[in-house]
Amino acid sequence: MPKDKKKNKVNVRELVNRYQENCARIQEIADACEREQRERNEIEEQEYRRLCRENEILRMKMQAIEMPLATVQVSPTAHLREAVSRPTPPGKMSFTLMRETALMTTEGLEGTGIIPVAEQEMLKPLRAGLIYDKVGINIRTGLAAGSLRWPRHGKAIGQFADEGERLTDSKVDFDKLSVTPRRLGIAIPVTREDLDSSQGVVENVIREEMPAAIADLVNDAMFTTSGTFVNKDGATKTRKVFGPFVAAAKDPVLFAGEVPTRRELLKMKSRVIASGIKLTHPCWVMTENMKAELEDTKVDVGSGRFVCENDTVLGYPVFVTPAIGEGNVGFGDWSYQAAGFFGDMSLIVDPYTLARENATDFVLNGYFATATLYDEAFVLGCHKAPAQTTDEENKTA
Repeated sequence: MPKDKKKNKVNVRELVNRYQENCARIQEIADACEREQRERNEIEEQEYRRLCRENEILRMKMQAIEMPLATVQVSPTAHLREAVSRPTPPGKMSFTLMRETALMTTEGLEGTGIIPVAEQEMLKPLRAGLIYDKVGINIRTGLAAGSLRWPRHGKAIGQFADEGERLTDSKVDFDKLSVTPRRLGIAIPVTREDLDSSQGVVENVIREEMPAAIADLVNDAMFTTSGTFVNKDGATKTRKVFGPFVAAAKDPVLFAGEVPTRRELLKMKSRVIASGIKLTHPCWVMTENMKAELEDTKVDVGSGRFVCENDTVLGYPVFVTPAIGEGNVGFGDWSYQAAGFFGDMSLIVDPYTLARENATDFVLNGYFATATLYDEAFVLGCHKAPAQTTDEENKTA
């Protein structure tokens, strides 16, 4: 490398180092004024102006540094004389003078602090809308430890009889519906270096994300159509908690096409009402894509009406969640789905267990349970019947 090139590169580094030193001193003055809640004094003002002037000069010098012209391999004059001395007239000639340049780029300023970085607000992960608290479920919190039990009985059956005929005995069958709360939780281990260097940002994100993850888990369980799931290791597991559509998927209303017709949706509604269910909190549950399809499906040719209008289908509200799965449409009255959180949510910040790794363990635990009081209150529609879980799997769940 030519000597002058090497010298220029050294000079650029020296200028950058000096610029950083000046910026650091300006920061010290600013911190002192902020800490003492005052303006710059006379000495600091003079120093501040001197540092600003010097930094401006340093920037000018860094912009002005250029490499010298490269050595010309062939003299332009020699080319001209050679062309003039030819027997044939030279005609039009053009000469372009080139020089070797070493451009300064922003790569050389990486991490120096010269290029300012404007920190913006934290970008949060994208989440589908949670609807388990909107469809009409009576969700209770702070329930006492133990299980929940609903006694229930069957219907008594009367009969017609002739005069003097003896009536046969009838009876009322009693049964019970019980549910045991299941533990749900999340644990996030974080190194102390991560917590300290972020000045509280990482800890705030963790404390915000942990309950949000629990809400995602409950929402997914309430609207799933399958009694099994695939964990992060790729293994198929049986769900311990699930909503009413797992049972409804055993006898779905099958659509003729990918998108249900108005007649097929009416069939779903009539199945629930015909069972004797009194509708108090009915609604439809589907994905956003299915809702969009129904918003574009005309009721008939001439009216200009669509199956889904104003977020309703057949007069009942529509809620969307990806948890129900593409192609599925659920309908039911959610006042017949009981759900609740037992005890208090326990958030433990444990700085001791992972002390050898200089890490802190954030652990959130709670208990949740849900039960479908009447399976007849819910119906699932789909183009193709979903895979079913065995009765043994559902008992385990």
